[in-house]
Amino acid sequence: MEMPKLGFMAISNPRAIGHYEEGALPEESRKASEALEKRGFRMVAREELVADVHDVASTVDRFIAEDVDAMVLFFQGWAWAAEFMQAAQKFDRPILLWTVPLSRLWSIGGLAVVRGSFEEVGIPHKVVYGLEDNPRTMTEIWNYAQAAKVRQVLRRSTYGSIGGPGMGIHTGIIDENQWLEKFGILVRFTDQYGAVVEAEKIPPEEVRACYDELLEIYGQVPPLEDSHMERSIRLYLGLEKVIQQQGYDFTGVQCTFDLSDNYCSPCLAQSLLNRRGFVTACLNDANGALTMYIQRQLTDAPVFMADVNVVEEETRLLRMIDDGAGSPLLAKSTKEVKLDFQPTGEAKASGIRTDLVAKPGRVTVARLSRIQGRYVMHITTGEAFEPDPEVFGERGLFWPNAFIRLDGDPMAFVQNLRAEYYHMVYGDLKEELLETCQVLGIEPLLT
Repeated sequence: MEMPKLGFMAISNPRAIGHYEEGALPEESRKASEALEKRGFRMVAREELVADVHDVASTVDRFIAEDVDAMVLFFQGWAWAAEFMQAAQKFDRPILLWTVPLSRLWSIGGLAVVRGSFEEVGIPHKVVYGLEDNPRTMTEIWNYAQAAKVRQVLRRSTYGSIGGPGMGIHTGIIDENQWLEKFGILVRFTDQYGAVVEAEKIPPEEVRACYDELLEIYGQVPPLEDSHMERSIRLYLGLEKVIQQQGYDFTGVQCTFDLSDNYCSPCLAQSLLNRRGFVTACLNDANGALTMYIQRQLTDAPVFMADVNVVEEETRLLRMIDDGAGSPLLAKSTKEVKLDFQPTGEAKASGIRTDLVAKPGRVTVARLSRIQGRYVMHITTGEAFEPDPEVFGERGLFWPNAFIRLDGDPMAFVQNLRAEYYHMVYGDLKEELLETCQVLGIEPLLT
């Protein structure tokens, strides 16, 4: 996971500049900058105190040229808001206003007047007040910087819509122009036939090499001589070609029923893409893909897209089951994961699925949806656990499964459900997602 890049500018007012050593940051500003660097942020820092409108403008130009995710304005003392307004408007990215509680600096007044001035004209920002060695201070900065990074990543990303929406899910259908206007994401299209054409071009030796890798990864792999296995590998390699050729950053694939009827289901292909950290959504569920893509910017942990199978009020259980595209990294060991034939069901061509149970750990579950065109994100947290097979064996433990004890009220969770698919990731990302919602203009729905 790439760390956020921050521009750091220590500011005061023109009449106070003479009280500090020229060409060097005062102690408080230096400590603040060093604390951010120690935290692991990629830093683009101005090495002297700034107060003049022209110095502010040139520094912001540098931040833009170096493509920072957010700008930190650290208040060394009182500041004149007028020196920063136009440059802040030009910056047009998240801005963090930070100072420390030291009365001799009079810095909280500078922060307050700049914050109020920003609000007068609608410049987005966040206020942080606390010493650099305060864990709360660093956590607040971390969460906001992560959200700022997400915003910048989205604004240079391309979504690959491979086929149309599957199984009539309106919750996965998007307005491509809304995505471009709201998130900066470009949506492009590839027909499923294009993926099949690329799949059939793959030389047999490449198919065999990929199969040999799967033998090293998984605990059980069907024979390559079976057409379902061969086509599943071909489709994976074909999708890789499409992604590379088109420059897609994340995708959705209309799997059921076109591919699953006429070639093979892409479950194994999408599982392998997810294994390498590339986000791809079942049924070309674009809002689901975007949910996972945001989660992936916040952590290196694997993301799981699955149906909400059951919610139990008494036990606070949420069970999630996927048709077979779950990443093997969800399991404690990839050797515990089996590859098996997908039940044909209503599909005519079938394919290969993964069988696994998600490992224990703290998890965050989320889903982007729209309410009459307005984006909301449902967020909840819980603890994934390994089930007793005798208790949960009525449906079997085949397919990719996750068992979660919800932290919140299960019935409140149900009342906020707006999609078949939800998205689980390891780690407690609640605060980062809340900040991301704030930065992106999404209403959070927290259970």
